[in-house]
Amino acid sequence: MAHGFGLTRQDGLPSYAAALTQAGVAVLVYDHRYLGDSEGEPRQRIRTSEQLEDRLAAIAFARTLDGIDPDQIILWGYSLSGGTTLEAAVADQRVAGAILLCPFLDGRWRIAQGLRTQPRNALWLMPQALRDALIPVAAAPGARAGLTFPGELEGFLSVVAPGWRNEVHAGLALPLPRWRPVTQAKKFACPVLIQAGDRDISVSARAVDRLAQRAPRATLKTYDVDHFEPFCDGHSSQIIADQVGWLRATFPRDRISRRDTP
Repeated sequence: MAHGFGLTRQDGLPSYAAALTQAGVAVLVYDHRYLGDSEGEPRQRIRTSEQLEDRLAAIAFARTLDGIDPDQIILWGYSLSGGTTLEAAVADQRVAGAILLCPFLDGRWRIAQGLRTQPRNALWLMPQALRDALIPVAAAPGARAGLTFPGELEGFLSVVAPGWRNEVHAGLALPLPRWRPVTQAKKFACPVLIQAGDRDISVSARAVDRLAQRAPRATLKTYDVDHFEPFCDGHSSQIIADQVGWLRATFPRDRISRRDTP
């Protein structure tokens, strides 16, 4: 399991990991380099290429663990890690399956949407990116940060654990327009559950639909949530139940427990 942009494994993931563990799934949750409990400098640096390397390293590590079938590794990714999950499954065709929650699949869309709806922030961001300045992860519309769409700051604050740092290096914005995992949809060969929010304005709904249509073994489920509400009480229980149900249906021979889940 991997966290989203600007987050750590403590932000929203523990309840999902606990529920999947209760259902009989062995879960490995980690922080990407430079973030949370992981090592590396500079702190708060995010690069999709490096996070893909981290994901592939986590897969390789999981395959060495006692009691783990190396051919039954299932990836779980939220938001930005949804995109690197797709890339990892394409790079490692041995991956058995994947769950993508509110996946961020098209960096070009995000930059274009920012220019269209928050032009002053988008123009401010470019020189910050050129010098890889440390900037806020999220702020209210009209303020200056990496993410300023309506509701994003409130969404982060509703999800994060104590000690969260509202800081990120801006250099990610430079390669982001060229980062479009959705273009690899047809190569996403393993079974994948895509869970999307009908009110999610932080990621491209068109990219989610494109992935669902083009990935050979995709299942798409939608919910009346925004980008952050899957981690809130009243929404998470159904999303978790659907994940467990999909795992049981897709991998019926594996040791996935029949115990009730939250």
